[in-house]
Amino acid sequence: MPEPTRPTPFNRGAFTESVTPSDPLYRDQAATTAEGTLAPPEVDEAQGGGPPWLTLIVLLILAAAAAGAIAVLNSRMMEIRTVTVSGSERVSPDAIAQLAAVTGENILLADLNAARARIREQPLIYDASLRREWPNTIHVHVWERTPWVRWMAQGEVWAVDREGVVLDGLEAPPDSIIVRQVSSLPAIRAGTHVGLDAVALIQRIEEIGVPLNGPEIVAFEWSLRQGLTVVTRHGRVTFGDAQGFEFKYSVWQELEFEAQRRGEPLLTADLRFGTRPAVEIGLGLGRATRITPEGVVGGDPS
Repeated sequence: MPEPTRPTPFNRGAFTESVTPSDPLYRDQAATTAEGTLAPPEVDEAQGGGPPWLTLIVLLILAAAAAGAIAVLNSRMMEIRTVTVSGSERVSPDAIAQLAAVTGENILLADLNAARARIREQPLIYDASLRREWPNTIHVHVWERTPWVRWMAQGEVWAVDREGVVLDGLEAPPDSIIVRQVSSLPAIRAGTHVGLDAVALIQRIEEIGVPLNGPEIVAFEWSLRQGLTVVTRHGRVTFGDAQGFEFKYSVWQELEFEAQRRGEPLLTADLRFGTRPAVEIGLGLGRATRITPEGVVGGDPS
């Protein structure tokens, strides 16, 4: 039996063999009625061709949900009515609630980050956290600043915290560190910052302490020109700024050892000049010795 001729664009009309496509996409086109006409294509509802009434119901449900959400957001039932405060000792809870400024806002939409930023603008507040307490309350917890040193400037004594913030109306403990500002500028007032480099330097010296067997620190002095000076029971050691702190401290330590070896006090040491510090060791009274201890100081300040 001869092999059937494959249809081509030129013999398609002469092709008579009945071929049923195996692809299910063609089953509807291939199906015929008893009269020989093509049957209407079948609609598979599972493939998204469901009845229109079902789509309408879904749209109505979504519209109702959106309307309900809008009604809830605008409802007075969701308004913030109470602000509670914890952690405050010097700043009144009412003042903190006023700074938060969230009363009357929707509890879901209130910007708590902005409220926290407003609270932190209070000079005595170090930080704050806020949380929602359903249905109508915001709770605020604050951490207040703590006096650390006594900063003496322009004839006044100010309490300053560890971030260098000048605290209004507070007193530092009587046994706290004394820092004397010997320059007229910058002017000191509540809420401002003192020399931040000096604050960081004092903290590092406080943590390490004086060199072994060295004299006790009694105060610090600070000025715009010279920076920070450590005042001991024997003399003065000028650090300037915090740059190269480890090297400067090691120089101070070696100079104290040299003074102890001589049996005389270290009167002055200016450590701002790298390996050539200006040093004075002696008993004063016109017979102190000024030295540049290259043999004592080693290393590179950089």
